[in-house]
Amino acid sequence: MDPFSSLLEGAKSELGSIHAGAMFPRMLAATLIGALLSLRPWRLLMKRPLPKAEMIQAQVLLCAAAAVITAVIGDSVAKAFGLVGLGGFVRFRSGLKDPRDAAILFLMIGLGMACGHGSLGLAGMGTLFVAGLLWVLDLFNREEKSAPKQRLLLSAQADDLVGAEATLRRALRERNVLVKSCALDFDGRRVELEVEEPEPGSLAAAMGRTEGTPLRGLRWTTVSPKGAREDMV
Repeated sequence: MDPFSSLLEGAKSELGSIHAGAMFPRMLAATLIGALLSLRPWRLLMKRPLPKAEMIQAQVLLCAAAAVITAVIGDSVAKAFGLVGLGGFVRFRSGLKDPRDAAILFLMIGLGMACGHGSLGLAGMGTLFVAGLLWVLDLFNREEKSAPKQRLLLSAQADDLVGAEATLRRALRERNVLVKSCALDFDGRRVELEVEEPEPGSLAAAMGRTEGTPLRGLRWTTVSPKGAREDMV
């Protein structure tokens, strides 16, 4: 018999040996624990945004999945290694930007495994401890409010457009101004750069570094979200 087929047959027999009345509270507890810790409702009292919906759903599903896997494995070492092999087919293609999210996923797995094992008291104590820990971390974590980035259209005239573009890009890079696009008009001897200013005054400071270069008619235009433009020199 195929090893995967034998593994599935063993999982069915293991689940069949577990009484439905005992399995339902474990699954329900794992789902509630995942929902509580992923939502972090105390953030509403702190007037902070809740986590993203996809992260909430992932944590709830992971906690419930850990409970099911633990119930399937039981005391069988062979099933444990088999499920690890099956898990190798699953790939997480979306990286976690915050390392704290990865740590929370590990905590969800542990609490879900406790529920699947039937240790609801241990899972409850662990949930209270993790919730208190997350509350303390959220209390002392100050989220920086970044100012909205401003888009501008920078234009200048020069005889050497390639050299002018390199000069502008170098000056903008020193002030962390992001270049979104570039256009060279060889007939009109004009170079245009669409840039994104991280904070007010960054572009003006960057253009101050271009003094003495062969650039003429240097000016930039503020582009509003509605498409309106305001010329600035």
